[in-house]
Amino acid sequence: MLFRNSFSILTFVFILILHLSCKTSQPANVTTVSETIMVGELLPPPGGDGEVIYNELGEVVQNHSNELPFFQKKSEIPNELFRVFISSDKYQIRQIRSSDKILRKPDLGGDELAKEEVKRFDLINFIDDGYVAIGLNSNTGKLETIAFDRRVPRINDIAKLIQNDASRWNYEHLSKDGMPTVVKFMINYQIRLYPAKSRDEVKQMLQKKK
Repeated sequence: MLFRNSFSILTFVFILILHLSCKTSQPANVTTVSETIMVGELLPPPGGDGEVIYNELGEVVQNHSNELPFFQKKSEIPNELFRVFISSDKYQIRQIRSSDKILRKPDLGGDELAKEEVKRFDLINFIDDGYVAIGLNSNTGKLETIAFDRRVPRINDIAKLIQNDASRWNYEHLSKDGMPTVVKFMINYQIRLYPAKSRDEVKQMLQKKK
């Protein structure tokens, strides 16, 4: 029921390529994992003054002008704690709030698997996104509820990928007794797809799926 208004990835891509010229190589300005991102002009923390930002490795980072625009923008949602960008060559997280109360535990193996999942959908230039509402058990701090909120990805397969990714996360609770003090929050996801198939290849995949 959750995804009843979403398209499958192949159907959605086939509709898009009827109107777009399909490219066969990754854009030249795409930053790969081997490139070092230089820190630009420092910007205010997107979660508000005084908030400390953490990345997917559990490292403190700054908000700056060379960050992805998705990470730079000011947050207008008070319980938005995490922003996640995933493509076939990147898995990046910015925790923008409440790092004094809760932290995501790094999971490099899971991050790599998420990138591999996205790679399967690299058919055309496209960006999809969605908000996931997380509820943790107030005693154990483990995942209790997960649902889309505000925005559901347009592609059914991407929606499933996002839910699966958010479901695997584990958290460190920083209270004196180790009990969770933050149990409800939002994760904002952005998924970036790149063209890796020709128009004819996409049509053939769609025909096989039918």
